[in-house]
Amino acid sequence: MAFAVKNHVLHLDDKPVAQKPTPNVSGVLKPSLLIMHYTASQSAKGAISWLCNPHAKASAHLVVDLDGTATQLAPFNRVAWHAGKSVWKRRANCNSFSIGIELTNPGPLTKLANGKFADCNGRSVPASQVAMLAHKLDKGAQKPWMIYPAVQISAAVDIAKAICQTYGISEIAGHDDIASTRKRDPGPAFAMDSFVSRVLGRK
Repeated sequence: MAFAVKNHVLHLDDKPVAQKPTPNVSGVLKPSLLIMHYTASQSAKGAISWLCNPHAKASAHLVVDLDGTATQLAPFNRVAWHAGKSVWKRRANCNSFSIGIELTNPGPLTKLANGKFADCNGRSVPASQVAMLAHKLDKGAQKPWMIYPAVQISAAVDIAKAICQTYGISEIAGHDDIASTRKRDPGPAFAMDSFVSRVLGRK
């Protein structure tokens, strides 16, 4: 996909991606870090609605759906409220220097008595889309996680490349890297090392 950033707006094939402006933004942003999240739901529409709700007191710059469709909630030169209490390399308040991308994904799942899987909202997830994985922060305990579709990851890679090239960003982190005591996204189903290599060209 041919993604590019023009005037702090993400474009696909020279056209702006869908725009759903959130009121949950603050000052001017000069980004030096890209942070990856999951929405904790299987519905991009629901996540976007929440992140645009003033009562949420949360937002992100982008939401990337399971099929790779991107929706922009805030321009890349405005501070969005996606990181919360956070620290990256001894620098606190990551919202003030980072761009946040939310990927539609429910995070950890529950295995039901009938052997099927469900997310925290009770929505079922086919077993073919589930992997038993251990989060790096959870001492080796395996849990069921929903797999990120290849098309979603491919879009996220291309989007991240456009963002990093535009703003000279050379660091990418997960929400669990900057808020390890309270967050687990984007989770073990998101291959961070591979993602960083694909975006930044590192081996």
